[in-house]
This record gives sequence, C-alpha cells and structure tokens, in this order.
Amino acid sequence: MKLTANDFDRLTETQMEWNSIADWKEQAFRFEDTINWNHKFIFWTENYASALLATEYLNQQGFDYSISYDETISQYCFTTDYSGSWYGAGVKS
Repeated sequence: MKLTANDFDRLTETQMEWNSIADWKEQAFRFEDTINWNHKFIFWTENYASALLATEYLNQQGFDYSISYDETISQYCFTTDYSGSWYGAGVKS
C-alpha cells in the first residue's frame, strides 16, 4: 500500500516538537519504555491502527520512528525526525 503525505496528516491528530523541549523528560512516566528521546517530533494518533499506518508512511519515506503509548491521554504516539507537512508551513527538517 502506497501512502501519501496527506494520508499521514489524516492519520495523526497532534504534533509537537520533541527533543528540543526539556520538560518532556520530566514527563517520562507517561510514556512506555519504547519512546525515543532523540527524535525531533512526536505525533499522537486516535488508535493503534492509525499509528501503524502513519509509521508505514514514514518507513516508505525512509524515516526512523519509535511507537509508544501515552498513558496520560490514553493514545498511541510515535517519535520521528519527520516534521509533517503542516509544521513550519511545510518546511521539512
């Protein structure tokens, strides 16, 4: 299945900068151990299926990712260096 950037955007709900914000590590308790602290961005998805499909897009584009679960908001999430099409008016990192 070939996924597009538009598909990725529709599969993810929220995006934030990740490793540049120091207080994320203070909130480590919220995430499963699989979280990657070195990626630039974190994305949240409505469910696990959306996380799998969104990360398949990243795989197709050659981006590394790490899927985790955010216990605080009860959503799957993943970290990556992919900036998303809407972050910074479409500027890719």
